[in-house]
Formats: sequence, C-alpha cells, structure tokens
Amino acid sequence: MTIENNIENQPAFKIELPKVEDELELATAHIQAWKDAYIVPESGLTAESIDAQLSHLLTDTTYRKNTIIESLENPDVVLYRVVRNQNDEIVGFMHGTKHEAFTELDAIYLINEAKGSGTGGKLMEEFLKWADADKPCRLEVFSFNDSSIGFYMRYGFEKTDR
Repeated sequence: MTIENNIENQPAFKIELPKVEDELELATAHIQAWKDAYIVPESGLTAESIDAQLSHLLTDTTYRKNTIIESLENPDVVLYRVVRNQNDEIVGFMHGTKHEAFTELDAIYLINEAKGSGTGGKLMEEFLKWADADKPCRLEVFSFNDSSIGFYMRYGFEKTDR
C-alpha cells in the first residue's frame, strides 16, 4: 500500500509498509526528527544531548526490527508505516500498538522536510481508522511541544496532566 500527498507546490511523500532492512534509516530519521522538533529553548535539549539519548538506536536495531516484523505479521495489533520522499529516503514514520485496554500512538515522527505537507494528517487518519473504536487512544508528547499538542487536539485528543 502506498499513499501519496498531492498538495500543490509540495513534494510528494509516500506512506508505505516498512521493510525489515529499514531499521537503520528509520533510526537516523528518528534522531533527526527529535532534533528538528525538540531543539528549542523550552526543552533544554541540544543536538549533543539528543545524540547521547538516542545513539543506541543506530547500534541496537533489534527492537525496531522486531516491531517491524510484528507489524507485518500482526497488522491488527501493531501498525507501522514509513514515509519516503521523492528520493526514496525515509523522512518519517508512525507506530501504533493495540493493548487490551487502550490503543497507543507510540510515535509519529517527521523530519522538517515532510512537515507541513499534509503527511502527518494522513498518518493520523490512518491510525484513527486502525484504532479500536471501543477503546480509548492515548499518546505521550513533551509538554513544551505546542505544535504537536495542537495537532493531536485537532484529532480529538485531550491534554491531561500525565
């Protein structure tokens, strides 16, 4: 399955199923997405601190590989999508998990190149269609990340103190 955006004057991004060999490229996009989103005065984070926190993603790919495999084998339980640019480079991803009592949006990460293209909205719409309608959905976001909080609130999520 491939979903492409068609927003005028925006580059096209493809939303696809992940491949097992995507782990390292996903890790690189994950780290860049954190840098793009979280290096702001409110966070206290720097490129160096993000590298220190997330560098293990580049060397230990077992968790992500297993998550990709599980999403391909059990798509009703684990949702995983990658976002690719016109050069077929991964510029973002989404990960969701169905639990017994709730559905969790584990991540939507896009690097700056893909932001503002409508791709995040397409990922969210796919997640909400996939989620269990009779169970609550939850996610976590940094309290200083106002743009993401606003994005999620547009899709019906509510802020809590947790």
